[in-house]
Amino acid sequence: MKNNGLKMRIEISTDAGSVLHPTAMKLNSQKISEPDSLPHAPFKYYTDAILGLSYHKLTDFRFADPSEKAFVESAYNTLNPYIELFRKSAPRVQSITKAHLENNLTTENFEKNMSDIWQAIFSKDSVDFSKIQKALDLISDFENHLGSPFLYNFKLQLSSTFQSKLVAFYSFLFHLRSVVAIDHNAYVEDSSIESVKCDSISDYLPKSDYTTNDALLFWQFKKLSTPFVGHKDKDVRIEKLLVQPLEKYFNQYNHNACCLIENLPHSFLNSQSPAQLEETLHHVQMDWLLGSSSGLLFKIREELFGLVEGYDKVFWPEALNLKSKSSSKLGLEFQITSKDLNQEPVAA
Repeated sequence: MKNNGLKMRIEISTDAGSVLHPTAMKLNSQKISEPDSLPHAPFKYYTDAILGLSYHKLTDFRFADPSEKAFVESAYNTLNPYIELFRKSAPRVQSITKAHLENNLTTENFEKNMSDIWQAIFSKDSVDFSKIQKALDLISDFENHLGSPFLYNFKLQLSSTFQSKLVAFYSFLFHLRSVVAIDHNAYVEDSSIESVKCDSISDYLPKSDYTTNDALLFWQFKKLSTPFVGHKDKDVRIEKLLVQPLEKYFNQYNHNACCLIENLPHSFLNSQSPAQLEETLHHVQMDWLLGSSSGLLFKIREELFGLVEGYDKVFWPEALNLKSKSSSKLGLEFQITSKDLNQEPVAA
């Protein structure tokens, strides 16, 4: 009796460094025709499986065996936790401030150009990391054309089809780094000091609770300063000698917090009681990161920086002083079956 499933082999070439630096990838997918006598179970959080399945999503499942395409697509949608996180968070983001297609021609060109870059990066049985810089440059140019940063941008809305590809691109990049972390941690001498970790929240929004507290303080400052700058009889001296300097210092030392407040409608902020607002501002940050177009681009850009410059420079500076590892090839092999899809999903 034939098994419905997928077997994949992945080989990641790396450059030397305190943390290995991926430079190329080869993939080979096979359907499972007979039960494997020595099954290669995926990693605990399906890190390797999601890496391979995200590759198939980014290539529109063209390179999956035709008879197994439906299974591969189902496996991707079932095992990738970021699909469900985006689906749950996106409506809450859109309810805050009406999301819309800003600069329609700009977004259309961006989606087309990024799709072309994906086709160049992800080809049959291989991934060419030498073209990653083009994706990074395109995302930076798009942010410049928008005229506002991605950080806490609640208005940008890309097409749903393109958003699903962005989720796959992010998943591929995050799980690629996770695989590098797993390999790195397998060979450290003192795991309490030398291990590295991947976190899908704090890697991009470190100390979000501090940002919440700073945002509350900045919002109170904005409300208290309004009477002194918001009417025709305003005192110019107070505005120039007190309000403006304080606002400048807020933005200099608490940039993320100021950006969060400035991008939220005053009606939304005023609708919250002081007790509610602290919790709301924390949840808003998470929803933006997990369920918005700009949040996806923000995370992807960080991952691309890490892939281009080195993970140790962007995510794990504590590893910079560790002994350099020799370049090598990381080999992964796993198989998944319908049994894996019937299990309770495990968060990454």
